[in-house]
Amino acid sequence: MSQLAIPNKRPRFGPKVCTKDWWLGRIKGSDSPKYNRYCTHYTNYQIGQLKAVAEFDFEVLGERIGTQGAPDSQLAREYPLKLAEKPFWQTWSFLSYKEFRLWTWIQGTKAVDLPISEQAEIWFNYFSIESNQVKAKELLDPLRKENQKEFDPLLEEEYNLVYPTTSLISSIEFSTPTGDPFSNLDINSTLQDSRYIPITESGEVIRKRFIKHYLEQRLVEYLALGGLKELVDRKPLIQAGQKLPDPFYWDLWGNLEHLRESYSEYLAEQIFGPDSEEESVVSLDTQA
Repeated sequence: MSQLAIPNKRPRFGPKVCTKDWWLGRIKGSDSPKYNRYCTHYTNYQIGQLKAVAEFDFEVLGERIGTQGAPDSQLAREYPLKLAEKPFWQTWSFLSYKEFRLWTWIQGTKAVDLPISEQAEIWFNYFSIESNQVKAKELLDPLRKENQKEFDPLLEEEYNLVYPTTSLISSIEFSTPTGDPFSNLDINSTLQDSRYIPITESGEVIRKRFIKHYLEQRLVEYLALGGLKELVDRKPLIQAGQKLPDPFYWDLWGNLEHLRESYSEYLAEQIFGPDSEEESVVSLDTQA
């Protein structure tokens, strides 16, 4: 497995380590081809065939379906997470998103030294020009703390309605994967967010239990769309004593409309009914 080179010191005026600009600087400073010089002897038809096999790898590898002759035959290891649907926050066209979902999955698979087909490897390398690597990093923009949205006047007004004894977002602890392929990788289980937990349109504090589930969904999206590779690349930096920002973040207030809609749907389905052990929805949310 290739390891990330560890810089001695961050440049005085350079980007903070493991921020988006820092990751992009590493891509642009690498020897990755800027243009499509790789596999120029393949026709478009052949590239399409290679991609089809790569997509089949995505469908079957790690699924324990016992495909004879597959790269994971007789291999008792978990492959990276896969997303079945496009995340609500993803604004790219579905075809573009699907292509990058495939590329980031192969990238994560390679990062944890799991086998893929030769055809998938060729397609991955063909796709790995600098512009695509940059766009793959941009895919994770909504899941970075540095992109937390500033309050506009209307949101500021809503925030001021929150009761001052309401718990902070940072008090919510969500579950993180601990097994293969995430063993020995550091993933934060809370958000670096000192603001109050959001409220519904009627002013009720959204339950911690629901927000925990909501954040775990966003975490899966982060890990499946390039987050696993970032965690692998962060490991030697952490071992070298670098102080890094938490890898995963989600702006609950910045995505308040979707949070509220999702919460309403869960309440309508009575997943979190009035008999829940969680605090009452009309409470001041002072419990842990």
